[in-house]
Formats: sequence, structure tokens, C-alpha cells
Amino acid sequence: MQPMVLDPIRTAFWEAFRHLFPAHAKVVQTASGSMIISWSIRGDPEARFPYATPITVRFEEELTRAMEHSDAEQRQKLAQRQEPVLRAGMVGYDPFAAVPKARVIVLG
Repeated sequence: MQPMVLDPIRTAFWEAFRHLFPAHAKVVQTASGSMIISWSIRGDPEARFPYATPITVRFEEELTRAMEHSDAEQRQKLAQRQEPVLRAGMVGYDPFAAVPKARVIVLG
């Protein structure tokens, strides 16, 4: 399955949350509309794997619908309001976990 380029809605979320991740973090959109975020940890002495354990961000349909019916400024505000939820979902996340555990965060 080929990852998709971010659509305008996921782009608004990524722009709102990007500062929470390393500058070299990459994000892709899945066919179902989720975002998957990871980054290289190669060369880090704590790293057992070449990439951080991925974080999947899923979106409730109601939030996606609200974003679809919003202009760019409203999208930015809606995305920024979800940052506390994303932060809470990342509590305890360890990109260097010896046994990688999927992290799924649902926004909505």
C-alpha cells in the first residue's frame, strides 16, 4: 500500500502539531485518513531500531466534517484546539522502546 500525500485537513493538523516532534519527523496519510508520524533515530546510542516507534493519529468523523466546512483560519484554530489531546495521548510514549508498542491517538 502506497502512503498518500497529506490532504489540506491533515496538513492543517500537521502544521499545528509539528513543533511537538523532531525537525526531521516525517508524516504520511493512510487511505483511511489517519496520519502516521515517525523519524529516524539512527545513530542515537539508545536506539535499537532505525526509526522511532510510529505514532498513528486518527480523526473522529465529526472533527473531519467540521474541518471540511471551515476556511483556512478556522481549520488552524480547530487543529490547535486538539493539541492538548495529542499531548495527553503521547504521555509515556518511548520512541526507543525495546519492544515497540504502537501508539494510536484519536482526535475528535
